[in-house]
Amino acid sequence: MTDIFATLLGAITLLNRIISAGILITAFALVIYIGLYNRRSQIARVFAVLLLCIIGSYLGDLLAQLSTPPAFDWMRLQWIGIALMPAAALGLSDTLLRATGETSPVRRIAVRAGFIIGASVFLLVVFTDLVVVPGETASRLAHLNPGVLFYVFSLFFFSSVGWAMYNVIEARRRSLTATSKRRMTYFTLSFLAPTLGIFPYLLPVGWPGALPDIIPWTGILVVNTAIGAGITLMGYSVAYYGASAPDRVIKRRLIRYLFRGPLLAAAVITALVLSSRVEKLFGLPSDFVGLIAASTIILLAQLFIVTLQPTLDRLIAGEDSGEVNYLQQFSERLMTTSDLRQFLENILAALCDLLRARTAFVMKITDLELRVSSLAGEMTAGLPVTEPILVTIGNLDLEKLLPQSEMVRSVVQARSSNGKGPENGHGLEAGTSPDAARAAENGAAAPVAEAPVFEIEHDFILWEGYWLIPLRSRETQEVLGVIGLVARASEPELTDEEREGVAVLVTQTARALEDSIMQRRAFEALTRIIPEADDMQRRIAETRNPAAPTLADFELVPEGYDDFTHLVRDALSQYWGGPRLANSPMMRLRVVTDALEANNGNATKALRAVLFEAIERLKPDGTRSFTATEWLLYNILEMKIVQGQRVRDVARKLVMSESDLYRKQRAAFEEVARIVMEMEREARAKPDKT
Repeated sequence: MTDIFATLLGAITLLNRIISAGILITAFALVIYIGLYNRRSQIARVFAVLLLCIIGSYLGDLLAQLSTPPAFDWMRLQWIGIALMPAAALGLSDTLLRATGETSPVRRIAVRAGFIIGASVFLLVVFTDLVVVPGETASRLAHLNPGVLFYVFSLFFFSSVGWAMYNVIEARRRSLTATSKRRMTYFTLSFLAPTLGIFPYLLPVGWPGALPDIIPWTGILVVNTAIGAGITLMGYSVAYYGASAPDRVIKRRLIRYLFRGPLLAAAVITALVLSSRVEKLFGLPSDFVGLIAASTIILLAQLFIVTLQPTLDRLIAGEDSGEVNYLQQFSERLMTTSDLRQFLENILAALCDLLRARTAFVMKITDLELRVSSLAGEMTAGLPVTEPILVTIGNLDLEKLLPQSEMVRSVVQARSSNGKGPENGHGLEAGTSPDAARAAENGAAAPVAEAPVFEIEHDFILWEGYWLIPLRSRETQEVLGVIGLVARASEPELTDEEREGVAVLVTQTARALEDSIMQRRAFEALTRIIPEADDMQRRIAETRNPAAPTLADFELVPEGYDDFTHLVRDALSQYWGGPRLANSPMMRLRVVTDALEANNGNATKALRAVLFEAIERLKPDGTRSFTATEWLLYNILEMKIVQGQRVRDVARKLVMSESDLYRKQRAAFEEVARIVMEMEREARAKPDKT
């Protein structure tokens, strides 16, 4: 029986170390996640401070356990998290309440005082024995002993955490929507685990020698598990604040991140720790076993994630799973420029083998101009192709082919309008020049056309030593492009097998061009939809708070304006004077009213000063740069709005096109709008002057 208890105790202590390492990894991973996706949210930033307290505490604890003999210096180091936790908890709860519209200068002063007290306590722990003194090393878990100021700190710790818990409960009570109340419930239930669990209870109590060691170790295991679950659940609740994405996307992104990050890292650490036990049992080298086990876990985890991801996506999407599945299929089945080029090259190779031709090409017709079938540039942001690039097999005489594009186009137009004859729908011969065609359409006398240098026979067009095959749409029979081959004879004489093979390849080429055109139109639609979707997601992020969106989130936008960005853009467009600035509804903002005194009561100057301050808040630290990405938005606003420079000059200085400048300018306006809204909330949070 004693051996069984000893084995069980060893398993519990080992599991405790693994969970402690997992808490460290999870907390660090959540800090990185917040930095990537939620850095604009003050709630998320304060939560990151709380996570850093947990990281400092558990890092010192693990180092103390692993050192031989246990080092009290590492135990003192973990107090950086213990001492600052009360202030971090109180700061997080205050931020939650302020997000619901409940402000208190007393709480804000208390938070600042808490951080000062915490930093002082940590310095006392490191350099003196007033708070803690060297303690026990003989027990199963080494710990410090309390100093004369420890109980004073304990009173400060529990009173601060209790006050913070009251604030969190109050924030939940102020929640009005079902979604915000549910998330605040998660947050409330998980709040006490990390804030209270981090306190060093062994200092006043000591190791309970009267009880079997398995009991306190089990208690420590339960506390560590609760802390790990608590910070994960809190991280889930906080992930929605300040994120400009739908809830479905946030949930999917967070779950994938946790699976591929902290969960996988914890599994690898578990494998490495357990490998040392394998060495004792089987006599195998622990390093070898650990590396094999870690590699196996990484590979199996990826297989598990790939297999489980579709099911998770359906569960996360819920009633929207059909739409999400459709979008995923569109992304996976998309034909990129490289895909189309490779496909057409394979078709040309097969066509050359079938007809024993040395050279072949495919050209695409867009807006009555011969263009490249590869669509280079057309499938990116809907930009037009500026140069024809052909998909070819063999050596193509470009100098001979390209200048004749007008003639080739006439041939194709004639063939598309009349499948079996040399005349098109207007009674013009296929070889009629473009000038003659335009003259005929206008009712004028057509100039004498030169004799055509080609003839139409069967499915081929003979032209200048080439066999040309029009590529038509399946539905409209509109000509989409041309396949050209170097003629092997003066007239095409094909066998039945060759004709059947050519028909298959031509059909596949036409379908590929038609699909590429449809996808290009989809991309062009996306270029119009995505900016509007970004605007909507930013608006959702602005109003996503622990309670229902407050009146301040909506009252800044008067009737007749789509959003607050529209309001700011109009004011900035006449920054140095004009009716859009002088009559702007932004004059009613509290922050503008507060700025009247500093601007001699002139409302227009006050609004201009507020906008200028918002622009200045965009200014990064350090030396100004005209090429660095972080300076881009500020440079656009400062040069174009404040200095009043021309768009062409600003674009030249920033080394960008004018169209790109206008797109970036929109993002700059959105940032100014966000900053002005923050300034307005800060102004409303201040007590009224008496």
